[in-house]
Amino acid sequence: MKQLTVLTLLICSPFVNIAQISTGKVKDSHKKAETESKKTDSDSKYDPDKGLLDFTVFLGAGYSLGSHRIEPNGDLFGKPIGTRADEKIVNRWTYQGGIRNRINRFLSIEAGLSYDRYGESYQYKSTINDSAYSYNRKYNMLAVPVQLYFTYGKRVQFLAGAGIQPFIPLSLKSKITYKDSKGNETTSEPRTVEGFSSAGFSVLFSTGVQYRFTKYTSVYFIPAYSIGLTNIFGKQEPHKQWFNALNLRFGLAVHFPEMTKEKKVKPVKEPKEKKKFSW
Repeated sequence: MKQLTVLTLLICSPFVNIAQISTGKVKDSHKKAETESKKTDSDSKYDPDKGLLDFTVFLGAGYSLGSHRIEPNGDLFGKPIGTRADEKIVNRWTYQGGIRNRINRFLSIEAGLSYDRYGESYQYKSTINDSAYSYNRKYNMLAVPVQLYFTYGKRVQFLAGAGIQPFIPLSLKSKITYKDSKGNETTSEPRTVEGFSSAGFSVLFSTGVQYRFTKYTSVYFIPAYSIGLTNIFGKQEPHKQWFNALNLRFGLAVHFPEMTKEKKVKPVKEPKEKKKFSW
């Protein structure tokens, strides 16, 4: 009877050890699968505070609060300023688009196209009769602003920079209204490209903020102040004129994050556990 009991124990003991080894491997494989799934989930989620370098395309508008400086042309064609000294500036909407690239942790460079618009008006009414005279002028310019920004932040970026803005005068549209003493009114709307200089320059100073709410999109509010350096009129015009403006720029930006290639690490092969049998 004792011999039969010993023989039974010897036969069953290997199966018990194999079961213990196999159950340990199953638990380890479950743990590895869980950790790998967590890694993939964390990699797939976008963290806006991770990474700095990206390429940005922006499109927006602005409201220009302008001012101008007028001087008589000192050449043969010059005339006194006269009634132009009483002109009022008309604020107008502007539009811009371009690209911005963050080149390192604290610097970004921006270049684009801007459709800048300025306005001025004058109005006179006689105190003796019903005669009156008024005009409204609209200046349209195509500008190429280039700026270097100091940039701080990731999800919320603070930008402050300066640059230059070459521009080309496109057109001058006027609305002139005459009213005689009898109340008869005549209106003309001439539009011309003559009398302008071929090109000019301004300097820019900007500061603002950009908020990135998804991986690929953000909104920005970056006001820019431009100071005209060159006369917008030609040499044969009676006056010289320079425009300054505070442009309250805002819009939407689309980001193309920097793509980094991750090195594939080969998984380390774990040594196979030897099956131990206790007899």
